Amino acid sequence: MSDTAVRIRDEILDSITEQFGLHVTEAVQIDQGFLNLKWRLDSDQGRLFVKQYSKIRYPEALTRGLEVSLSHQDHLYLEGLPVPKLFSHAGNYVLRTPSQERYVLMTLCDGHSIAPGSATEQQMYSLGRVVGRMHKLLNAQPASLPLYWEVRSQASMVRNWKARYHQATARQSEDTLSALELQRRIIDRMDTGIFADCERGWGHRDLFVDNILFSADQVAAILDFDRLHFVYPEFDIARPILSCALSEDGIGLDRVRAFVTGYREYTPLPASTLIRSVKLTWWKEAEWIAVPQQDEFPPLVRFRQENHWIAANWDRLNDIFAGI
Repeated sequence: MSDTAVRIRDEILDSITEQFGLHVTEAVQIDQGFLNLKWRLDSDQGRLFVKQYSKIRYPEALTRGLEVSLSHQDHLYLEGLPVPKLFSHAGNYVLRTPSQERYVLMTLCDGHSIAPGSATEQQMYSLGRVVGRMHKLLNAQPASLPLYWEVRSQASMVRNWKARYHQATARQSEDTLSALELQRRIIDRMDTGIFADCERGWGHRDLFVDNILFSADQVAAILDFDRLHFVYPEFDIARPILSCALSEDGIGLDRVRAFVTGYREYTPLPASTLIRSVKLTWWKEAEWIAVPQQDEFPPLVRFRQENHWIAANWDRLNDIFAGI
C-alpha cells in the first residue's frame, strides 16, 4: 500500500470513529475497481466496506450526483432489495474527513462473485427478478428529467470511429482493425431511430459480474450504485445478460430466458425490447473497440469481447433471441 493510501485510510478510519462511534479492528485493502481506494473492515458493529472517491474519477462537481445515486440505493435497501445498507451523517451519504477526502461507508454483503459467462439458470432467474423489481421501484413515480447520456448520432459515431481506426492503423493492430471494419459496416447502415422509443428512467448502468454477488442460486447483493442515473433502464438488461451468460461457447439462451422470465415477474420485457437493449448497449460501448493499452482495466477487455460478439452476430440477433 502506498504512503498516500495509508494516509487516506487512517484519515477515513479516524473519521468513521468520530462520526459513528464504531471501532475498526482490521482494515484490508481491496485491489479492485478503477482509481477509487477500497477497504474491507472488521469492526465492533460488524463487517463493513468503505470506498474513497478519487478526485480524478469523481471531481467535486460530481458529488451531488453521487448523493442522488446513493439515495436511490438507500431507498432500495429499505424496500428489501439485496443491496448494502449505507451509513449517513448530517443527511449526507458522501462522508468527508477533515481534509475533505470523500468516502462512503456501508455494510459488507455476504456472497461471492462469479466469472464472466458462468451464471447458472437459477442465478439468472434470481438476477432477472432482482433487476425487474429494482426498475419497478426506481421508476414507480414517472419523472421528466434530462437524460444523463444521449444516443450518439451516426455522424458523431463515424468521427469517433475514424480516430480509433487511425490509431489502430498507426499501431498496426490487425485484430483491432478487423473488429473496426466490422463495426463500421454496422454504423453505416444503422438507424438510430430505433432508440427513440426506449423508456427513460433510473437505471444502475453498471450491472456486470464484478457488481453482483451470489449465494448459491440466489442474488446476494447488487453493488456499486455510483453510476445510477436517469438514462435508459434497458442498459440494465443487456449488460448483465452479456456479462453473466456469454461464454466462449456463445450466448446461453436458456440462461437468457431464465433472466427474462424473472424480470417479467415485475416489469414487462417484450423480445423486441430485449433485442433493442443489446443494440443500445453495443452502440454505447462501441468506442471501447480500440487498440489495447498496457495494463488495461480487466473488465474493459471483457466488455470488448462482448461488443465484438454482438457485432459478429448483428444480423442474427432477431433469430437468436426469437421466442424468448
